[in-house]
Amino acid sequence: MRRLGPYVGGTTRWVIFLFCAVALGLSTAQAVCVGDCNGDNEVSVDEIVVAVNIALGAAGPGSCPAADADGDGAVVIEEILRAVVAALEGCPAASPTPTTVPPTPTPTATTPELPTPTPTLPASPTSTASPTPTEATWPTPVGQGVKSAIVDAAFDENGRLRVTFTLTDEAGVPLRPVLAATQNPLEARVRLTLAHVEEYSGGGEFGRQFDRYVNDINRTRPAFDSGGTLETLDPSRGLYRYTFRRTVDSVIADATYTVAMQVDRLLDGVQRSSNPVFDFVPNGGTPRIRAGSTTAQCNQCHDPLVAHGNRREVRLCAVCHTNEAVDQRGRSVDLGVMVHKIHRGKELPSIVNGPPGTQYALYSGFQRRDIVFAEKLSDGRIVGVGFPRAIEHCAVCHSEGPTADYHLTRPSSAACTSCHDDVNPSTVATAVGPPGTNHFQGRGFEDGDCAFCHEADSGREFDVSVAGSHVVPGRSRQLAGLGIQIRGLTNHAAGDTPTVSFQITDRNGTALRDLSGFNRVAFTISGPTTEYANMLVATAVGAGAAGSLSGPDETGTFTYQFPFPIPSEARGTWSLGAEARRQVTLRAVEPIGPKVWQEAARNAVVTFSVDGSSPVVRREVVDDQRCSQCHGDFSVDFSVHGNLRNTIEYCVMCHNPNQTDVARRRRDAQAVAAGDATAAIDMKVLIHKIHTGEELEQKPYVVYGFGLPPTNFTRFDFSEVRYPGDRRNCQTCHLPGTFLIPPFPGQARGAVLAHLDPATGNEVIDGREGPITSACTSCHDSAVAKAHAATQTTSAGHEACAVCHAEGRSFPVSGVHARVF
Repeated sequence: MRRLGPYVGGTTRWVIFLFCAVALGLSTAQAVCVGDCNGDNEVSVDEIVVAVNIALGAAGPGSCPAADADGDGAVVIEEILRAVVAALEGCPAASPTPTTVPPTPTPTATTPELPTPTPTLPASPTSTASPTPTEATWPTPVGQGVKSAIVDAAFDENGRLRVTFTLTDEAGVPLRPVLAATQNPLEARVRLTLAHVEEYSGGGEFGRQFDRYVNDINRTRPAFDSGGTLETLDPSRGLYRYTFRRTVDSVIADATYTVAMQVDRLLDGVQRSSNPVFDFVPNGGTPRIRAGSTTAQCNQCHDPLVAHGNRREVRLCAVCHTNEAVDQRGRSVDLGVMVHKIHRGKELPSIVNGPPGTQYALYSGFQRRDIVFAEKLSDGRIVGVGFPRAIEHCAVCHSEGPTADYHLTRPSSAACTSCHDDVNPSTVATAVGPPGTNHFQGRGFEDGDCAFCHEADSGREFDVSVAGSHVVPGRSRQLAGLGIQIRGLTNHAAGDTPTVSFQITDRNGTALRDLSGFNRVAFTISGPTTEYANMLVATAVGAGAAGSLSGPDETGTFTYQFPFPIPSEARGTWSLGAEARRQVTLRAVEPIGPKVWQEAARNAVVTFSVDGSSPVVRREVVDDQRCSQCHGDFSVDFSVHGNLRNTIEYCVMCHNPNQTDVARRRRDAQAVAAGDATAAIDMKVLIHKIHTGEELEQKPYVVYGFGLPPTNFTRFDFSEVRYPGDRRNCQTCHLPGTFLIPPFPGQARGAVLAHLDPATGNEVIDGREGPITSACTSCHDSAVAKAHAATQTTSAGHEACAVCHAEGRSFPVSGVHARVF
């Protein structure tokens, strides 16, 4: 075979020549996808460049094993030509059907029973002898979904891994495994990778031990194995064996190896997937499973976690995203570093304190471009990923999995600086600066010494221990707790001035008798509960206080008389809500400074009749606990309106169909001069639009909110919000059935449409949307969708949505939002 050396003339010129050569007919037959470095069944220009660099000696063979077709440790021109063919014509359908072997009269081992795969960590396996292959016949037809499990794995005498696995549909009917992409619903593509757990010393005086994954296919650019072989062991049971092409030169007998699969099945135009993972020790020992988090924890927000097409199991992610793995620009894609940086996103110190243009990005070989996760724009605004709760709460991600405590017990420079990226605590220079930059005493330390100062948990808050330095202020043990209870309401008929009696208590239920430490105690009256249309706010303590506050009495109860009456035209049932907040200084241990926290009570809401009619409780469509899945506890892990508002039943009293952002937008002279449309802050519009965020078609989506003097407003652009879940899943937030048509309540109202008068700054009402239109077009906001809704609404405002979108009709809400994956 011809070596490339005599033809050296620069990598770029060589790539151009090779493409031209293949175009002129220098095609070479191939049986495997030569040049497919990352195992995605495609060959990119970047991968051909890697192959050329190997041939030129500018890169090692390990940077792309798939370029070395014959496995001789060198890449020659014929192999590069085959890679170019694959880039131009597509990868060949390697092993389109599994290898079949004639039946063996006497099996050497009993075929294992088919396991039931689970989404959690597998039990420690017991290696068994390989089943005997049999003639391949598959039953048809097949049903929905795809299920796969690895039942055994062992190295042969040549260091090739042999993996026994099952592959069926959801009903247990066998599917055929293939090694290339397929549209045949009777088949599923399988890809496998392998890594082992390596133990190493962190160095320094204490030499604390660490462990990490090392990918056995490619250490720096991990990938799936390419060019292995499939065997059918029992087609009636869906039992198969894959033998890796890649050999492991030195199998470590007592090390834990992890083999992971990506299984893809295309059915009815939708890719179904399974990601089985299997741990084993070659000498039969018990595996030490390395998993600092679980897919279930990720799916609290991600619903579901999915990347690179169909990779959904975080343990599959871990065996490729190792500490040595880098993207094509040399940036670390180690799982711990990458995930921390992505999730801190807009709060990364390097972004917050950096100049315009600073960004955190990684190169995607799949999209062939940089994916920007956080960036400071030229106007100083920071856009990108925003973590939906307090980032300090490590247990949100690290409370499950056998090594979930590693973030406490094994601190390291790489892990810590992935969030704290303005510090260099190591002994080598980094982009931040020399060793010790922004670190204690300006010194750098080896990872093995980190735990000497940063112990797991000292029992103290806000100190340099790992647990202490990551205390969420709202969860501090120093807080006494705060609650507000409405004890009574009098003079609450229409036209009367109401008086409320209330208590404020600590977490033990002890009533507080002094409100001087509070910066706000306020009440909101809104009604009617059939559809809130009014909003009356009265402040008892704090800025703008009015009305009459007295007490406490001997029980610790205060009495507050409102400064205004209930509207005389009020009818039906109304609601009264309460809020209370105080500032607390939390003690810290040097060198960490004290923390200031706004401690808030959980909002209390009661209903009352203004006309003597039977009370009607406000409908419930959203569950606070569902919000907490991502956001944590409001006023503890996530702050809204100065940390004051924390229950949905209280939010909707103000965020009703009659409300817009006019009170704040009119303070912006530019908005007034432009005659801006005001933004509806009706709950069903606001929340849907915020969570749709960057997927909105009508952008920017700007809402004016509270702000500090002298402007007294803040301009929020929510059109860059990145929702991590699947918005088709309405029950992520909604109670079952409450988003369907029906039971959309007949009393519901749509959002008001209005704009600012440039001459006066006053709001001019232009009309009102229908209630169903308001809800649906807050996500489906295209001009076409809005036109569709308008044409199905009469001039009197009656919506005909139920004709097509009611349950049982042609396009029910449950149908068009159905998720298939």
